[in-house]
Amino acid sequence: MKTLHACLIAGVALGLPLSASAQSADSRYCSALANKYAGFLAKTNQQRQDPQAIGARAGMEQCQAGNTAVGIPLLESSLRSAGVDLPPREAPSFIRVTHGHAKGG
Repeated sequence: MKTLHACLIAGVALGLPLSASAQSADSRYCSALANKYAGFLAKTNQQRQDPQAIGARAGMEQCQAGNTAVGIPLLESSLRSAGVDLPPREAPSFIRVTHGHAKGG
């Protein structure tokens, strides 16, 4: 069981792109969701075989493949079902807030 968790965490850490500059906001969020779920599994020290875990694994695979439109909802759903707070989602980098007003840039 510990081996499964270690492999899952290593797969997330090594499988998803690590360079923030090369990743889109969705890719970074997808990676954050995958890391949060892997941390949940490690923290609870359990091997999940329920549909929630299967969906989370599918979400991780979709994120790794760059299909964030599918991976994000799967991981968000799995985390919510587990009662885990979602990581913050950053605003697109082309929107800046200055003096309380959003400006494109």
